[in-house]
Amino acid sequence: MSHTSRSPRVVLAGATAAQASVSFVNFGLPAVGPRLRADFSLSLLELGAVLTAGLLGSGVALIAAGIAVDRYGTRRSMLAGTALGTAGLVVAAVASAPGVLFAALFVFGIGTAVTPVAGAGALFRSFTAGRRGWALGVRQTAVPLGGTIAAIGFPLLYAAGGLRLTLLVGAVATLVTGVWFGSVVGDDHTGRVRTVEQPFRSIWRAPGMQRLLLVAACYIVVLQALLAYIVPAIRAAGHSALTASTAYVAINVTAMLARIAWGRIADTGGGSRRVRTLVEVGFVACAGSLLFALALHVGPVVIVASAVLFGIGALGWNALVYVSAGERASAELAARSVAVAATVVFVISGVVTPLLGALADVAGWDGLWLTTAAVAALGALLASRLTRTAIPVAVDPRSR
Repeated sequence: MSHTSRSPRVVLAGATAAQASVSFVNFGLPAVGPRLRADFSLSLLELGAVLTAGLLGSGVALIAAGIAVDRYGTRRSMLAGTALGTAGLVVAAVASAPGVLFAALFVFGIGTAVTPVAGAGALFRSFTAGRRGWALGVRQTAVPLGGTIAAIGFPLLYAAGGLRLTLLVGAVATLVTGVWFGSVVGDDHTGRVRTVEQPFRSIWRAPGMQRLLLVAACYIVVLQALLAYIVPAIRAAGHSALTASTAYVAINVTAMLARIAWGRIADTGGGSRRVRTLVEVGFVACAGSLLFALALHVGPVVIVASAVLFGIGALGWNALVYVSAGERASAELAARSVAVAATVVFVISGVVTPLLGALADVAGWDGLWLTTAAVAALGALLASRLTRTAIPVAVDPRSR
């Protein structure tokens, strides 16, 4: 594939906007989780399935999306994926049965799976190793940015027009930003398909890759527990809807700042601090989970403060994993290596969230947060045994 046709910062802006729109839906739905549960008569298990249907759809389609980007180019893949994702949201907006709602959101996830893969690939080509953690950190701020906007907008939209209006607004945002990113990234399709013998076996056998994927598996459990169940947990502890909404907005704002900060820290020494930073975010998440469990028995101020600490660790690691995955494989496999890591993250997020809801039903909210702390600590310990690897990836000569 040829290099991107616009400046690195323009490509970064387009990738961030497209990702924010997808996240507006995926991470905005938990903000109206209690209303969805009441309107569709859902159990916690069923609610968890609906809230993560889009993530699960993306998870099963990410590798195919990476192949599509390589074969047809970013622009064509983005346009096709955006069209499918938008159609899924329109169907979900008019759904009247839980099964239809889940299926339509799943289709939305399949269509928008191309967004994170195309974005990461474009940024790897546009930024050097000393700036790559920062760039992907900025792009990853789109996830909490979308969640923050949705935390405010989803309840207002739902109150004004129910699920239909809420998801139709999401469909418009997905369509507009997806088309825009496809245009600014340029037509990088050359008509030739790069042939790499056994690419996924090469990725799987890259130094430290398997352990890195285990770290990602642990950390996504922690992330999903916080995002999907912070609001129900606060409400179940007898606190107000205002406290729950404030905490939800606070962790999303915190995540935006944390991802940029962790990315800059990981870029230190030309990217040599990646492993140490992955360890640190895990231990911060562990401490935050324990404090949040205690705070639920105290009061609103302590709840929000502990949620912020929890969010610094639990929501700050994504870009670090994706950068590390891309740098552990050979240069021509960097984008597909990111797709493999993202597949692990998205699939586990879709599968584990209902199970976390079932755990909360059985063991209570304290049991959930204690389990989350243990998983975060396990991830940090696994990360501490990673080898330090930084393989250069070809970049656009205009990178800065």
